[in-house]
Amino acid sequence: MDYDYLMGKLNDYDAAMKDLFEKRMAVLEEIILADKERTGDYGMEYKYFLNMQKSMDMRYKYKLNPVLEKLDFGCREKKEVEVVCYQGLECSYSESAAKSLFSEAKLINRLTFEDVFKSVFEGTADIGIVPIENSTAGYINDVYDLLLKYDLFINHTYEKKVDHCLACCIDTNPEDIREVYSHPQALAQCSEYIAKHKFIGKDEINTAIAAQKTAELNKKSTACICSEEAAKLYGLKIIEKQINDQKKNYTRFAAVSKKLLVEDNHNKVSIVFNVLHETGSLSEVLSTFAYYGCNLSYINSRPNRIRTWEYMFYVDFEGNLCDNKIKSMLSQLKTELPYMKILGSFKA
Repeated sequence: MDYDYLMGKLNDYDAAMKDLFEKRMAVLEEIILADKERTGDYGMEYKYFLNMQKSMDMRYKYKLNPVLEKLDFGCREKKEVEVVCYQGLECSYSESAAKSLFSEAKLINRLTFEDVFKSVFEGTADIGIVPIENSTAGYINDVYDLLLKYDLFINHTYEKKVDHCLACCIDTNPEDIREVYSHPQALAQCSEYIAKHKFIGKDEINTAIAAQKTAELNKKSTACICSEEAAKLYGLKIIEKQINDQKKNYTRFAAVSKKLLVEDNHNKVSIVFNVLHETGSLSEVLSTFAYYGCNLSYINSRPNRIRTWEYMFYVDFEGNLCDNKIKSMLSQLKTELPYMKILGSFKA
């Protein structure tokens, strides 16, 4: 049949559905608000209905279009990992995660998270290891901002149980301590302990660097929060172990690279997007996830660095980029949203 003729029929059916939808909503309103004046405005409700209809059309399109079925969002060609970069010093939690994920690779360290991303972006390292989430203190937003800045992708994740200790120089007594150095996340994970002892928390780039600084300062009023391994490496005395507020304290690390890898055992996808600055825009996106039956495990907003008072939304959801259902949903989102980028595919 002629394409224009078929599109005309489809538009006629859509118009008929709109008319029936409005009539149905009018009756429903009469039932619920029989004693109140009707407004007759169902624009927002119909907008939700249209969004569900668009999702249904896109999903059905995949069943009939073999070209779309072959669409690839990532790469299956794995490169041998020779050099892995992490932030901090020897005996940092990041170094431990790097060893666990890539035991055969050469490890190099950098001072900041951005230095790690630069190393991967410039090709000095194949993989960068960075913490992205803690079970107590939440997500590390700086890392997500850097994923966009350097256009890198998450391809592996690793959960490590983190137990912090309070460490100081050999001659220091517990009652002498006034200041404790550590990474802001570690300070947040030990906030109750710090408040109980009336310590003053001092930010440092990394827990291992905090241990190094405490040893170099050699002041009785100064201590640090770090791993037991870092305390021993820098000759510090451990005052107390497992001082984190939650004893089941885990940090999730990510391995980032220049290519988005897709494997059959991956079960989680991470994306970032923004929406039009209009009422109901985010709700439309969330309803799309609901229609496709995708379970969201995380959603967070970060300021849009280009447009003031607008936000980027970071979402993790269950699924695999090889699945046609996921391809369909992401194609729809990419078509309809002002901006959408896949940040990662990995096995959780």
